[in-house]
Amino acid sequence: MRILVVDEEIPFPLNSGKRLRTFNLLKPLAERHEITLICRQHEHLEDNSSLGLEEAGIHVEVVPDPIRKKQGVEFYLALLANLFSRYPYTVSSHHSPLLVLRIANLLERNRFDLIHCEWTPYAINLRQWLGTMPTIVDAHNIEAMIWHRNFQIEQNIFKKAYIYLQWQKMKAFEHQFFPKFTRCVAVSEQDAKIITRMVPKSQVDVVANGVDVDYFSREASCRQPAQLNQTLVFTGSLDWRPNVDGLLFFLAQVFPLVKKKYPQSRLIIVGRNPMPALQAKVAGMSDVALTGTVEDVRPFMEQAAVYIVPLRVGGGSRLKILEALSMQMPVVSTTIGAEGLDVTPGKDILIADTPEAFAIAVGAVLDDVKKANDLGRQGRILVEAQYQWHVLADRLEANWLQAAEEAQRKA
Repeated sequence: MRILVVDEEIPFPLNSGKRLRTFNLLKPLAERHEITLICRQHEHLEDNSSLGLEEAGIHVEVVPDPIRKKQGVEFYLALLANLFSRYPYTVSSHHSPLLVLRIANLLERNRFDLIHCEWTPYAINLRQWLGTMPTIVDAHNIEAMIWHRNFQIEQNIFKKAYIYLQWQKMKAFEHQFFPKFTRCVAVSEQDAKIITRMVPKSQVDVVANGVDVDYFSREASCRQPAQLNQTLVFTGSLDWRPNVDGLLFFLAQVFPLVKKKYPQSRLIIVGRNPMPALQAKVAGMSDVALTGTVEDVRPFMEQAAVYIVPLRVGGGSRLKILEALSMQMPVVSTTIGAEGLDVTPGKDILIADTPEAFAIAVGAVLDDVKKANDLGRQGRILVEAQYQWHVLADRLEANWLQAAEEAQRKA
């Protein structure tokens, strides 16, 4: 098949969960299908960022329409202007007439069997083709659910009102666009059920997130079984609001409780583009290290006794947890943090939602090396059985074929 993938960005280098999912699902499928990925130019796009995809056999088309991250007054003016848009800011800011024109040119010059939309908000650029040819959307998250959860935890009344409007706009957008695709792909059973409830007639399947079990392994990383050290670690994109919210929650409400019992404990935060609020919070904290972008997260994970996922907001499922489990790390997460993964609390992960419970769970791992190693061993067994990328890529391929067949039957 000839597949046109429409994405927000080139999924390379592999330094975010979204990029990891996109690249690792498309790479094995490029051996069996002709794949073209089209996206817009990013402000800080590296000149060689497309090489990883080209080497995997994926042709890349970059539209010269730079996505520039607005900051300061310009950003707030853009948010204000969005009050008069029917679409949420996440959607309207990613609409690109130039991208639409380039997609049209590609479809005129080539016979594509299917359009794969790699992020729900980018459906706004595909309106004229939805319903006219086979299409699939990969819903990395239920975006409306994330806005709903942001609304639930926001304390500032003005921000809460604005978030409410974004939640309602995103809910309307997803209700409008999900049924226009031939098929929808969700990353978890929970997300699939939400899409089905939103749009009962939608064809929805689950293609879970995965992990490279050879790369993220104790042997490949030289990680040793858990020892009696008191280092905690978090990895993830630090320009994504749910990650930053979770870390601010942990630093303000959980870490002081951990420090009270374990004065020598420290936290390593690994991730790209840390938001100013997080930088300000950790400034001057000698027991917290903020690394910024790193080439390899494994050396930082190797230093730690506990992997933490203190998320209060989010959707989809967490690749970061799969990576930690694959490296046989004991993981302490909130319920929302581990959402969408087939984990068993107490067996391969510890779940805690209040500050007190989270601190106790961290302490349970720090105090008991056997417990830590048992959790890590069971986590590795889980990912090997259910979350290897080549198995998940086969499932995505099945959805491509089904979408083409369904569209052909309707023609």
